[in-house]
Amino acid sequence: MSVESLTANTGSEAETLAVHALAARGLSTDLAPTLLDGFQQRFNEIPAMIHMGCVLDTSAPPIVRVALPEVQVHHQGGMGTEAVNGAVLSGLGDCALGVAGVLQFGGQRAGTVEMSIKFLRPTVGRSVTAYAVALKRGGNVVFAEAELYCAGQLCALASGTVSQPSGATDQRF
Repeated sequence: MSVESLTANTGSEAETLAVHALAARGLSTDLAPTLLDGFQQRFNEIPAMIHMGCVLDTSAPPIVRVALPEVQVHHQGGMGTEAVNGAVLSGLGDCALGVAGVLQFGGQRAGTVEMSIKFLRPTVGRSVTAYAVALKRGGNVVFAEAELYCAGQLCALASGTVSQPSGATDQRF
């Protein structure tokens, strides 16, 4: 799949161009498409993903996409506005960063150990999408970056560190 297919429903040329630029900076993964598909399917069955209403898409490496296809009332905050709550945006960013990092460890478990997020504008719209890539790997640490979009506009930037837990070499996702 391609970046165009990931951004096809946004109608935003700026978003598509930005995701292309993000992909150009991302590290490739050695995981076979069948392994990526299986990981994606199992990840989308995690109760937290179902409860939050999010969907993971790993079909266009090195991009990881986590979408909230339908903003619900319980996703909103923003001091009584329709803006998506910062905690929801942080969760989307964390999920995208974490998966981008995990995919660099060849099937071994890992998780986000540090994350920073910058909210750029109120996130008001019917859906929100986070796109992430792994930027650099050093031993048991991966540095990742994510961009969050709503209504075709960049609304938040996140960066983080993903690491393997001690003794994780035999744990597979």
